[in-house]
Amino acid sequence: MSNAQNYGNDPAVSWKEDGEWVTLNWSQYHDYTMDVAKSLIAMGFREGENLAIYSYNRVEWFSAYIAANCCGGAASGIYQTSSPEEVKWVVTASDSRFIFVGNNPLDGGDPSKMCSTRLLSVLDECGDIEAVILMNGIDMDHPKAISWADFMAKGSGVPDSEVTDRIGRIQASDTASLIWTSGTTGRSKGCVLSHGNFDVEIDAIHEIERFGPGQGYISYLPASHIFEQVAAGRMHIHDAMHMSICASPLQAIDYAKEAHPSLMIGVPRIWESVYSNLKATLDEKAVIRIGLKLPVLGGVLRNVIKKKVGLDQCVWAITGAAAIDPEVLKLMHYLDIPLYEGYGMSEQCCGVTIGSPRFGHKYGSVGKCFVGEIRIDQPDENGEGEIQSRGPNVMSGYYNEPELTAEAFTADGWLKTGDLGRLDEEGFLYITGRIKELLNNQSGELIPPIPTETDCKALPIVGQCVLVGDNRKYCTALITLDVAAILRDRFGLDGATQVPKNPVEQVTKLNELGAELSDFTESEEVRAEIQAHIDVINKNHKSPARIRKFTILPRDLSIDYNELTPTLKLKRPVVSSNWADEIEAMYADA
Repeated sequence: MSNAQNYGNDPAVSWKEDGEWVTLNWSQYHDYTMDVAKSLIAMGFREGENLAIYSYNRVEWFSAYIAANCCGGAASGIYQTSSPEEVKWVVTASDSRFIFVGNNPLDGGDPSKMCSTRLLSVLDECGDIEAVILMNGIDMDHPKAISWADFMAKGSGVPDSEVTDRIGRIQASDTASLIWTSGTTGRSKGCVLSHGNFDVEIDAIHEIERFGPGQGYISYLPASHIFEQVAAGRMHIHDAMHMSICASPLQAIDYAKEAHPSLMIGVPRIWESVYSNLKATLDEKAVIRIGLKLPVLGGVLRNVIKKKVGLDQCVWAITGAAAIDPEVLKLMHYLDIPLYEGYGMSEQCCGVTIGSPRFGHKYGSVGKCFVGEIRIDQPDENGEGEIQSRGPNVMSGYYNEPELTAEAFTADGWLKTGDLGRLDEEGFLYITGRIKELLNNQSGELIPPIPTETDCKALPIVGQCVLVGDNRKYCTALITLDVAAILRDRFGLDGATQVPKNPVEQVTKLNELGAELSDFTESEEVRAEIQAHIDVINKNHKSPARIRKFTILPRDLSIDYNELTPTLKLKRPVVSSNWADEIEAMYADA
């Protein structure tokens, strides 16, 4: 409300329709969201209850999210790529009576991948659902479905005071959001995060960096993720920023080139893609490499390069949710792109450690603690142990899961993250593995897979690397190829302008150029290139963690095959199951 009063004419949120930008200023965005809140009240949405949102990012998503809070309730986001079974679980487990339904921009026109189709297939099994609110352009033939226009008309007779009265009754301890864990090792759980949790997180971030009215932010990470909810659902409003909503997560850098954000967040894969294209350019053009070393020309060239990727106005870029190759950070810093690594989880209301211009950074570290406290539980001789945290940013528990909540905390109240790490003498945190992902070989040695996998993926043609070795004599690896790198490095396409962002379209482009992916996955030359790289990186790891054999898979790992989470984290048990024959073949003579 204060943004509408203080910055009413400033841009609040923008998105594209038919290729053209549409913008709401803060006054318009306020009114739009108030109308959503009033319609929810008219339909009987109560204080203290939850509603579900099943869609990729769009203005209706964020308005429904904010409106749920304004009505004294909470939002429960569902990833747009979630299967019908996952949708049914979250809707039922969150006790939602209302669900907003939008689109999956990666459905490729396949009805079976559309949010509306997937929900429809299980809707009659979601007993508590009373209304399905369809976002603009979404169709569903079901008695409980209501169009966006009809929904917005519901609240026409509800006075603003009904909403503002509810806002006035909100307490810091009230639930603001249910964030569902990624489910990499089992069924997802709903983290109960309060308004107070979010306020503490934002206040801590503001101690590091504060943005101002009109400064840009690109919303492309799924809004159901805690990383995006802190940035798009909270900082955007607190700092009166101008948020541009991507039509697809694959278009983030394209949107950045137009919107020039001041804040850019992302998971490692997007930064690795930017790094790969920039490095390829620098490797090919000696004149640029030389020019970057010259005092005046170097500054000019850095500005040109940053503008090429849309980061010329970026004052803080953050990577998190998975490990990133330090070489990516080094190149970004060399080009004056302020990319820093952070660490946190849904249970902690996003980040607890971060690198920043203020805190400094160390390559390989995820920064220093900036909110609450962290400790290393029962450190070994190397100072490594489980990372644990506590503070006012930490969730109260998992929704309706008292036993799992009890298991998540120590007797003295520290959250058990399940991650392994160490702290150096200056307080920088280093992640060394994840307890549930440790490989226990036949000799009883525990092997963290991430360091070896990260080193393997440093070779441009490698897309994914999954280390295998649990209850085995030695480690092997499943490797996929990066089709974008093949198109760029083998066929000379410009990585930024000519290589499609969509993995399916990349394979299609490869076919159009007269090649098949199998020409590379079955190539002895490619295999020799990867083997040579593995021979080098194996020297950096102890014997048990070295890759003895590897198999190049015929396709990339995919969300569609349930091998990746919506935020592209590996589901190791699923990968092992899907490629069991390939794994067994590597141990045939063991």
